[in-house]
This record gives sequence, C-alpha cells and structure tokens, in this order.
Amino acid sequence: MSSASNLNNTALVRTLKIKTNAVKRLVKDRSAYLSEVTAQQQRIETLRAKDGVHEADIRKQNEVLEETVQMIPHTERRIKDSLNDLENLVLSVQSELGSTPEFADAKAAIDEAKGAVPVATNKQHTF
Repeated sequence: MSSASNLNNTALVRTLKIKTNAVKRLVKDRSAYLSEVTAQQQRIETLRAKDGVHEADIRKQNEVLEETVQMIPHTERRIKDSLNDLENLVLSVQSELGSTPEFADAKAAIDEAKGAVPVATNKQHTF
C-alpha cells in the first residue's frame, strides 16, 4: 500500500510542478509583453522624431504595438485560469504535500501571479 501511496504522491508532485511552471511562464510572458509595449512606444516616438521616415513605416510599427497590447488581457485571462487551477490543486494536496519544496514553490508562484495580475482580473477581488 505504501508504494501505491508513493506513486500517487509522485504523480501529484509532477502535476503540481507542471501547473506551477505554467503559472510562472504566463507571469513572465505578461511581463515581457509589458516591456515590449514600452519598447515599441519608444521605437514609434523615435521614428516620428526622425526626418524622412515614411508614414507607412510608422503605421506598421503602430500595428505591431496594437498586436502586443492585445496580448496582455489574453495573457491575464490565461494567468487567471492557470492560477485558479493551481490554487485548487494546492488546496486538494495540502495534507499530502504541504511540507514539500514543490508545494512551497507553488504557493510562491500563486503569490507572484496575484501580484502581477491587476485586481480586476483576480476572481477573488471582483464583486
């Protein structure tokens, strides 16, 4: 019976790691999109300040900016969904895995994700 329990815990740890890493990756993706928006805005301002730049070049850069901006809410929804999955898993495995490093890592990822996503997209804070 102990080996069955160990196999179950191993599977739970693996699932916990996968869901934790998914949340971490999405938080990084959101951060990268925000950085790209800032860089793209600066690129557009630099183009506008230069003489001889075609308006079509500026329009194209604005399109790139818009595409990047549109990815932010999409990524935030994915963070929210992954965060919800991870929180549910953490609650369900707390008694079995509460003392493992993977569990602590999952809790840290939850805290990081909650700090990264605006309150309006965090299910617990909307009324």
